[in-house]
Amino acid sequence: MRKMKKFVISLSAAALLAFSGTAAFAEDVELATEAAAEAPQETAANAISIGDEITADGELSTADRQSLATYAVESIKLVTGMSEADIDSIINPPSILSVPQPSVVSSVQSWLDAREDLGAFVQAKEHNISVTDDSITIESVCDFEKAEGLVTLTLDRATLTMSSMTFAENDKSLGKTLEEAALNTVMGIGIVFLTLLFLSFLISQFKHISKLEQSLAKKNAPAAQTPAAAPAAAAPAAPAEAEETQDDSELVAVIAAAVAAYEGTSADGFVVRSIKRSSRNNWQRA
Repeated sequence: MRKMKKFVISLSAAALLAFSGTAAFAEDVELATEAAAEAPQETAANAISIGDEITADGELSTADRQSLATYAVESIKLVTGMSEADIDSIINPPSILSVPQPSVVSSVQSWLDAREDLGAFVQAKEHNISVTDDSITIESVCDFEKAEGLVTLTLDRATLTMSSMTFAENDKSLGKTLEEAALNTVMGIGIVFLTLLFLSFLISQFKHISKLEQSLAKKNAPAAQTPAAAPAAAAPAAPAEAEETQDDSELVAVIAAAVAAYEGTSADGFVVRSIKRSSRNNWQRA
C-alpha cells in the first residue's frame, strides 16, 4: 500500500513539475507536492471521480491504471485552469531563463486552439490507456461546457514525464455524429427542392419563349414583303388600260373615216398605226 501511495505522489508531482517552466508556477508546484505528501490516507482510487471508466492493456495493474488516470485528470485541470497571464507567460516567455519545455508550450497552444469550441473543463468520464516500450498514452474522454472532448496525454515511459498533450473535439460522440447527419440530410433535401423549383420555373418560361419567337416573326414578315408590294398595287390598273384601248379603237375608226372622206377614197386603203395627242391646239391657229 505504501508503494502505491508513493507512486501516486510521484506522478502528481511530475504532472505539476512538467508545467513549472516559468517562475510563476514554482510556488504552485511546491504547494501541490506538499499537499500530496500530507495526504497519507488518500489512495489512487479516491483521486478519480466516481463513475470513471478505465480501460488499459493487460500488463497494467488496477492500481497503475487508476494512478495514470489521476495523473491525466490533474494535468487536464492544470492546463485548462490557467489564467490568461499564465498562458501568455508560457507562449511568450518574458526571459530566456524562463522558457518552458517544448511539450508544455505545445500543450498550452493545443488548449488555446480548442478552447473556443470546447469551453471550460467539467469532468473526465473515460480513460483509455495504452503502453508501448517507449511511451504511455492516456486518452481521456471529457465533458466540457460546449462539447465532448478528447484529451490525449503521452508520457515518456522511462522518466514518467509528459511528452505531449492535445485537446480536440471527440469525433466519436454519438450526439455530434447524429447532429452532423441531420444537418447533411437537411442540406441535401434543401438542394433537391431548390433544383426542382429552378426546373419548374425554367419549364414555365417556355410559353413566353414561343410568344417571343412569334412576335419576332411578325416583325420580320412585313420587311420581307415590302419590295413585292409594288407590283401587286399595279394590278388594278388593267381594266383602265382595257377601257382606254377600247376608246382608242373607236377614235381610230372615226379618224380613218374622216381621212377617207377628205381624200375621197375608201377607208380600206390605209391603216391608222398610232395616235399621238398634240399639246398644241391647231384649231385655235385656224
